[in-house]
Amino acid sequence: LLGVREVQKLDSKLRSLNVTDLDNLHLTFDMFFPNHQQKETLGDLVVRIGSWAKDEVEHTLLSLVILFCPDMLDLTQRRKVENIQLKFATLLQKHLKNKHKDDPEVGRSRFTSGMLLVSKCKEISLVSGN
Repeated sequence: LLGVREVQKLDSKLRSLNVTDLDNLHLTFDMFFPNHQQKETLGDLVVRIGSWAKDEVEHTLLSLVILFCPDMLDLTQRRKVENIQLKFATLLQKHLKNKHKDDPEVGRSRFTSGMLLVSKCKEISLVSGN
């Protein structure tokens, strides 16, 4: 997942290296998954996950919750990874609660939908065969 700053840095770096036709360059789903049969399903999931965050804090915290997801991994210290994930999820919940203090239901709904994205990431992993 690339944020706006990362995309700008990459663009700046490529331009400094005199890479041409950047304005006409568009990455497509097929470039990453050329033989994939369920293109729409996987593409929809990627868009849904990538467009969830409304600010950099949400983006960072959700990325960390996903990164420290212990599911589908054979871990020797599973509890430690679960606790780290829980800390980031708690920080995300607090951030959303504070951000939407005028309408707590919005904060709760955003947190719930963010946590559902963790299962969507598992779905992407299954669909892509990894």
